[in-house]
Amino acid sequence: MDKIRMVPVLALLGAVACFDANSADKPCTRADAGNAKRAIDNIVTWPQLRKAYTDYRHCDTGDIADQYTDALMRLFVDWKGVEEFAAAAKGDPGYMSFFIAHLQSPAAKDDRDTVYARAKRECPKSLDDFCAQVADAAKGGSGAAKGGDIGLQPLMEPIQVKTVKPDAPKPDEKK
Repeated sequence: MDKIRMVPVLALLGAVACFDANSADKPCTRADAGNAKRAIDNIVTWPQLRKAYTDYRHCDTGDIADQYTDALMRLFVDWKGVEEFAAAAKGDPGYMSFFIAHLQSPAAKDDRDTVYARAKRECPKSLDDFCAQVADAAKGGSGAAKGGDIGLQPLMEPIQVKTVKPDAPKPDEKK
């Protein structure tokens, strides 16, 4: 591709990247929150999930985050058409991170074992890497991302410090 044709392509890519970055910083208005709750409550298909994520991911905190988790777990426990989610997540790492953050949230604890079992036993042959990532995340591994901003304070593991007392010199030893 010559330089003249490349400039508009780069400009378009830059605009898309800026739009996506700006949407993450977009405030969740009261109207957005109400619309998000209604949209998420009606999710029964992968395209509906994708649309709700695209339209309202900037509202993914608190009660709305819990609703997203419930919707995601309904679809992943059912596991029908998971190829559709995998294809969308492959093209959008943020979408996969969104899923993993919700899978690892406390609100998903009752469904993690089922999602893990589905990923291990019912994985479509062409999605081995995807299913391994889902299984790893369900078991608390890193997956594509750990935690995520879903309105929860990340848990910190306590630091274990082992103190060692130096041996006292024996009376007959010289320093």
